[in-house]
Order: sequence, then C-alpha cells, then structure tokens
Amino acid sequence: MPGVRVLVVRRVRILGALLAVGAAVVCLVGAFRQWTDGLQAQGLTYERLTEKHVIKDTQLIEGPDDVARSRPGQGSSGEIAVRIRRGRAGGWELSTVYRLRLRASDPLTERLRKSPPGIATVVDVLPGGFETSHNSKLFSGSGNGHPLWCTVTQRPGSAWVTVSAERTEARSGPAEDVFLVLALSSPMTDADGHKVSWPGGSWSWSLRTPAGWAVRVLGRPDEQTDHSVVFRDVTTAGTGVILSGSTDADPAAPPGADPFGPVPADGKALITAAALLTAAVATLYGGARASTGPARGRALLWTAGLTLLPLCGTVLALVFWFSSTGLWTGPYWLRAARQYSTTAMMYDGPPGQMLLQGALLALGLFTLPLLVAYALYGPRRPGAPMLRPPLLLALPAAALPLTSVVTGGSRWVRPGLVALGAASAVAALVHLALRVWPGSPLRRWAGPAAVVTGATAAAAVCLQSLPASLVLNTTRSYDSAVLYSFGAILGSGPLTYLLLVPSAGLLVLLLHMFVPPVARLPRGALIGSVPLLITVLLPWWVTRPDGMPYGAGLFPAILSRLTGGAPGADVTLGVRVLAPALQLSWLVATVALIAHMSNCGRRAGRWAPSARASGAALLLLAAAAPVVGDPESQLPHATTAGALLAAWGGTRLLLPESRRARAERLHALSGAAHTRLTHSLARSLLYAEGRHRFLTASRGTLADASVRPEDWERTWRSLRDPTEADAARETARLRSVALGGSGGWPAWSNGVAAAVASAVLTLPWTAWPAWQGRGYSGLLEVVTVAGGTTCVWLAHGFVYGYLYPWIRGSGPVAKAGRLWAAMAPVQLLLLWPRLRLPLDQAVLTVFLLLAQTAVLALGLGLYWEVRLVHRADLLWGHVRNFRRLSSLAAPVSTVLVAAVTAAVTVLATAWADQLTTPQTPPRPAPSATATAQP
Repeated sequence: MPGVRVLVVRRVRILGALLAVGAAVVCLVGAFRQWTDGLQAQGLTYERLTEKHVIKDTQLIEGPDDVARSRPGQGSSGEIAVRIRRGRAGGWELSTVYRLRLRASDPLTERLRKSPPGIATVVDVLPGGFETSHNSKLFSGSGNGHPLWCTVTQRPGSAWVTVSAERTEARSGPAEDVFLVLALSSPMTDADGHKVSWPGGSWSWSLRTPAGWAVRVLGRPDEQTDHSVVFRDVTTAGTGVILSGSTDADPAAPPGADPFGPVPADGKALITAAALLTAAVATLYGGARASTGPARGRALLWTAGLTLLPLCGTVLALVFWFSSTGLWTGPYWLRAARQYSTTAMMYDGPPGQMLLQGALLALGLFTLPLLVAYALYGPRRPGAPMLRPPLLLALPAAALPLTSVVTGGSRWVRPGLVALGAASAVAALVHLALRVWPGSPLRRWAGPAAVVTGATAAAAVCLQSLPASLVLNTTRSYDSAVLYSFGAILGSGPLTYLLLVPSAGLLVLLLHMFVPPVARLPRGALIGSVPLLITVLLPWWVTRPDGMPYGAGLFPAILSRLTGGAPGADVTLGVRVLAPALQLSWLVATVALIAHMSNCGRRAGRWAPSARASGAALLLLAAAAPVVGDPESQLPHATTAGALLAAWGGTRLLLPESRRARAERLHALSGAAHTRLTHSLARSLLYAEGRHRFLTASRGTLADASVRPEDWERTWRSLRDPTEADAARETARLRSVALGGSGGWPAWSNGVAAAVASAVLTLPWTAWPAWQGRGYSGLLEVVTVAGGTTCVWLAHGFVYGYLYPWIRGSGPVAKAGRLWAAMAPVQLLLLWPRLRLPLDQAVLTVFLLLAQTAVLALGLGLYWEVRLVHRADLLWGHVRNFRRLSSLAAPVSTVLVAAVTAAVTVLATAWADQLTTPQTPPRPAPSATATAQP
C-alpha cells in the first residue's frame, strides 16, 4: 500500500538523519581527544622547561649558605603528615605535622634551640616539604603555609633529638572548590636558581582525608587505602598526589531539618541559569511563531535543534566520561572560579569543565552571531544560494585551528588539522541529515545549518585551551621560567581579533540598517570598520594573570579575559570566563531586536505580528543585563531568576493578549482622526467645566434674584444639550480613545521619543554610575554592570512608547502607573544581590530606587499626555485643568517624589562620604633633634 510505503520511507529517512548526527558526534569526540593529547604534551613541555630553569620559588632560601644552615645532617630522618578534617566553626582544616629526628651534635639542632621560628626554612629543604607548605597556603588562600614555631625534645642520655612543628590552615568555602597538585618529588630552588639537593636519610610523607575527598596518586605508594596514602621515599621521580574535594564531602542537613529550607548556592545558580535559558528560548520561539506562523516556527526550532545536536551530544558524552573518571566535581562552576594548572594537564588532561566552557564560548562567540546573520540574510526560498555575509562571518572559525598551529608550533599541526577536518566532516554530516530529514522547511536551511555547525565545532575544540609554543627563559629577566616563542607572539594579536569578528561584523551589518540609503558606506568601508569596532569592544583594562609566560605583550592578557586562559598558561574555569561572551551575545541580541522593531515599526498605524513578543524580549534582555555583566555574583541568587520571572510577568500585566484587537484599532488611527477626537475631548471637558462654573456662580445670582429662573433654565439647557445624557461616560470614552492611541505617529518614532524622555528623566541617577564605570573592564561591562538599572528603565520607556495603545489604562498617567508596577519588582529583585548594607541603609536604598522609578513613570506619563495634546494643536491646559485637585494630583505627586528623592539622595551621599572619609589623627611635627631608630 502507498501509505505503508510512505511511512517506511519516512522512518528510514529519520533513521539515516540520526545516524548522520551520530557520526558527527564521533568525529567531534575524536577532535576533542586529539586536542586533549596536545594539551598534555604541552604540559609536559612546560614541566621540562621549568625543571631546567626555575626562578625563585620561595623567599626563605636565599643561597647555598642558607641551604647549608637549614639542611639536616647525615643520619637524620623524619616524616610529614597531612590531615584534612572538618573545622570547629564549619568549613575545612588542613593540618600538617612535621617531625624531624636529628643528632644532638647537628648544628641545625643548636640553631633551632636558639631560634624556633627557623623551622620555616628547614621544612622547605625537606623532601616534599616545599610542595606541602606551598599547597597549604593555597588551601586557605592566605598566609605563607609554613610553621611559625617548633619544639625540640631530647631524652636524658640520648644522642638524638626530636623536632616537632605543626601548621593548620582553615577555609570556609565548600570542599568542591579545593584542587591541589603536590609534586612531591620536584626539588625546590634557591634565590640564585640552583636546585636544592635532598638531605640524606629516610623521609616519609603521608596523607589522610575524610569521606568525599578524592586522592589521585602519582607514582607507587607504600601504603594506600580509600582515604589515606603513605610514601616511605618521596625522592623517586614522578611521586606526587592530586587532592580534590566534592559535594559529597560537605555534611548533609541534620535530622529534622526543613527539606524546603534555603536552597544551596549551586541550586540557586542552576535555577537562575535554567530560567535565563528558558526565557531566551521561549522568547525567540514566540517571536518566530508570531512572525512566520506556528508551522514555520516549529521548523526553525527543529532546524536549530538538529544544528546544535552534535555539539550537545559530544559535550554530554565527554562529561559523562569525565564524571566516571573523577574529573567532574559538580556545579561549582556556575558560582565560583578555579584555576587549572598546565602541570595538572600533563597528568590528567583537561577536566570536564574545560570542555563545557569551550563549548559555551563557541556558542556565544560564533553560533549566536551566525544564527542571527542567517535569519537576516538566509535563503528566502528553496534552492536559493547562500549570501556572502554569513559565510564571511564563519571564516574566522575555520581560521582558529590554523592560528593555533601558528601560536603552538609544529606540535600542534596534527591537532589543528584534525580539528579542521572534524569540523568539515560535522558540517557535511549535518547538511546530509537535514537534506534527508523529511520536511521541506528543514531542507531550505540545510546549508546555513551546516555552516553554523561546522564553525561551532571548530571553535568549541580550539577554545578549550589556547596553545602556545614556549622557549626557555635564558635571560632570567622575568619572574618566569618560560617565554613565548616568535610564533606565539605573532599569532596572539590576530587570534584575539578573530574571536570577535562574527559579533563585530554582525553589529556592523545591523547598524548599517539604521543608516539612510543615501548615507550608507560602501562595502570596503564596512569591512574596514569591523576591526575598529573590535578595538572598541575589547576589554583593554586587564591585568596580566599569574603563571602566564612573558613576551607577547597585552594580547595574551586579553585572551585570558575572553577565553579563561592565555596561550600556554593556566586556565581559569568558571562562569566569570563566560562574562565577555555573554555580554557580546547580549549586545548582538539587543541590537538585532531593536533593528527588527525598527524595520517593522516605521509605518504609521501598522504593527508587525511579533510586536508584542519583541517588546517582551526587550524587557527580558534588559532584566538580564546585570546577569550577563557579572554572572558570578548574580547567578547564585534565586532573586535573579525572580527578576526574569517578574520581567516576563510584567509583559503580561502591561500587554495582555485580550487587548490586541482594541490596541490595533487605536494604533491605526491617523493624525487627523486623533486631532478630531482630541478636539471632541477638549469640547466635552470645556462644557463640563462651564456647567461646573455656572452652577457655582448661580448660587448667588439666584439667591439675590439678579437672574430670573427662566433665563437660568435657558442657559443651563444650552450648556447641557451639546453633550449626551451620560456626560461622564462620554468624557471617559473620549479620553480613552483620544489619549489612548499613537497620535498618528509610527510605533518606532513613539518608542524613540519615550526612550529619550526616560533617559532625560533618569539622568540625575544614571550619570553617576556611568562615571563610576571607568573602572570596569571594557565598554560591554560598563553597559551591562554599571548601566544595568538604566537598561531596565530605558527598555520599559521604549516599550511604553512603542506599544502605548496596548498598555492597560485609559490615559497616559494610568498607563504609567501600570508601567511602574511592572518595573519596580524587576529593579528590586536585581538590587537584592548587591545589598550588603545594614538594615537601615538597605531600606533607604530600596526607597530611593522605588522613588526614582516613580519619578520616571509619572514624568513619562505626563510628558506623553502633553505630546498627544500638542499633536492635536492644543495646549495642555485644554485637557488638564490645573484649577481642580484631581488634575493637580499627578503633577504635584511627581514634583514631591522628585524633591524627596533628590533630598534623600543628597543627605545619604553626604552621610556616606562622612562615614567613608578616613579620620586622620593629628600628628606632632617632627623634632629637629630626632634621631633615626635602628
């Protein structure tokens, strides 16, 4: 039967498409593993160079003489015992006990008797001593890790003494943030760069940890259990320990605790990240569905899903593998940062968080710009050729593996070519999958999806960790053992610019759409403006990270800011690394959305079908600005997810779907119709005011008989007859229609006017944060972090003008009240993570924010009323009678709120300055006969 045959063919097509996607995942996994092997080889090279030439590891050992004084004599022995336990006040403690058995005649014994703090230099000379003290310092993040005192004991008549010392370091953070690499067999060096040889004798090292801590042993221990390890001799090459905590180490809630109590920081971060992702996907799908219909919206969703499926499948497969091998330690990554050293990559390769971080960087820097570019310039009909702009934006992704070969040297030729070949294979397989998948809408997007998938795959592989070719530091003019080679110096600058080419190129194309056709730049000028825009967007205010080789100038530090690690240096893992990519994606999405609203809102009386969805997306983007600006401090708070939910709920409050038909009728009113309706409203208000004044004046005239009753009746009838029987209802209806439309202006003009008015009204409170933004790292951080509150104000103001007829309310002031009700919860929830003040100051800050939002809403409502009345060639007083208390309520309240806000702001600023100004006590003038103290 034909029906069965069609069904079988459809199932075979779906199976073939899924097999093609599976093959793409296999190719991508192979590229990831090849890149991992390259990172391990690079770590080995770094270790060998470091062993050849290490600059001063400690400030305690100065030279050979100091080494001789600190070295135990012949026949000495000892042990180092490291213990991890729960702290008394919570958190964790790392306790290190040093025990030395020395001869009584040893010069070191007499030295320690006279100066017990001298044990600090002795422990660094012991086998495994320096690594232990150094990692003890890393465990707590402060101090120096060395014991401060020692005790010397000797039994009567014995020729041996025992020297004991202990050092305990505490940390308050969770165990999963701990990652220590103890290369016990690596000797230390003195200040002159000479290796310190081990003292003779027997020296053991042991470690004991509680449950939930992972101990990875390097070398062959003499004893080992689940939670302990013992080395009798740590001088054997390759001996070491990698220590890491996990969420299982932290104690569970006590019995009887509330299961619905406070959500941990990891849970809050996951909730906020899920809310942000859900809001983005739902808004994009809603806009696509409103613009193209449900069928096309579903087709675009399926295309995007199949485009990202190979990368998502690869990431999930490798994360599962890393979890089984202990290299995935939980979701700390969403709320904290951790540094992964180059040496650690030599032993275990990159952890799972590095893979995920590279994939997310690829999505932000390449996938999103390319998807937006294809939405603007993609094929409009089946079989149409792909246009050049998206293809040009995808070329930097193909250049990333080749640039890595330049920066990494000959060792990276194979990983670079494998990454490029795997990306090409993934693109071809995704193209085949979409061509085979049944359904014509998917086939139309096969070419763009293949380009996007290939670019994303290449970028995800290369952005795990940037390679670099390193050379030995023979000049010793820097505090580093290695320097960048010429190839690494040559490739760092172009590599920095390549990462931002897709986003900057798309921004140039979007900004080009706002320029009138007469003033548009030629193609060559557009291409030349891309590097200029990249230069503006780069985070130039960066510092050189620790552990980075020297020689390549500023660009490795910028790459560390963009990708989490400079080429050949330690890698920072954490959501803070994604901040530049998130900020850039936020800027691209915002500009693209504004460009879409501009194109669809320039015709008077017409809205695009996606106008409401676009307004909701703009409010969500504004609420997400502080999150993408500083994700590390915003994600661990559930209030951030609440702010996104409040922004979504605000669109339901302001723009109900039930008002669509009425809003479209009001928006379609021409300027002439608006003028007639406003004149009718002024006429109705004039007659109402005339009746009011006539009744007030008639009290005296009728009482003294100066007016005859029949004359009074005739005048009253002349004032009453021009209006309907229900004059109040007629006036209310005229007000809602005359002052509820767009005034005959296009939606875009109204939105721009409202945004400008909002900027002027909030200028006193936005100028200071903008000035304080000088200390932020780059323009994007200034806009999203320092200007987060301003973005919420401007977005709501723009939506107020763009969709003004759609907003609930009968007039501008009533609509402004709904605007305040939608803005205030978003601002308060975004403010919560920044409140680190006493209660009284926090209350004052909340009051100021609410008052500022009220001034914006009321001021915008009054301005809009004036604008609509002037559109009809009338004065504001013709509609709002300032002699009546009801008409004075809104302006007077605005002035009062503004005055109170300004006064409280001035007082609070003066009070804060008084508190923060240091009180310098008077100092006596120095005496002329004073002498220098030794």
